[in-house]
Amino acid sequence: MYKVFLNDREIVIAEPAYQNMFQQFEVAETIKTADEVKTWFDKFGGKTKGSTIIYQENPEEFIKSVFSQAFTQIEAAGGIVKRNNQFLFIFRNGKWDLPKGKLDTGETPEKAAIREVEEECGIQGHQIVKSLPPTWHIYQSTWQDSAGEWILKKTHWFEMDYTGTKNGTPETGENISEIRWFGKEDFGLILQNTYSNLKSIIHLYG
Repeated sequence: MYKVFLNDREIVIAEPAYQNMFQQFEVAETIKTADEVKTWFDKFGGKTKGSTIIYQENPEEFIKSVFSQAFTQIEAAGGIVKRNNQFLFIFRNGKWDLPKGKLDTGETPEKAAIREVEEECGIQGHQIVKSLPPTWHIYQSTWQDSAGEWILKKTHWFEMDYTGTKNGTPETGENISEIRWFGKEDFGLILQNTYSNLKSIIHLYG
């Protein structure tokens, strides 16, 4: 099963066996090709409410070979950094977020995640402990060379360990205004003001 977010709205791609879990979701018509995804998304993207489920016998193959092909694709990577019993969050564009960013040409997700944490948070020496499930979200580009295009971003996530003493410095050029270490008991504050696609990662820890 896969969840793709458009703001706070969900597009679930799942096997028919999951139908009892998503009875409140609108069921998308039969979709077999990327062109059919585009036609369906034109309607879905024009709405302001509601989530949808797309039933597929092989969700993994569908999102890779069909769904993804309907959008401009971008890959990113980031990390949830642990130090003792605390977790590193950034405050960017008015919301709590995790450090992340696009992969450079030829860069592996692991290297990109380490680099982005260093650049955005000003810490060094953090190391990857394990990979976490990726997240997916769709947004409309505002960049001049691709303005108006619908982008499907896949973000690779990694748990990282950090033993340094520096708390970090926000990269203000990336619209990061604050860095803060939170304990699990403070996750409620984070979840009240973060992005929907990040909640599944945060919930892995509390």
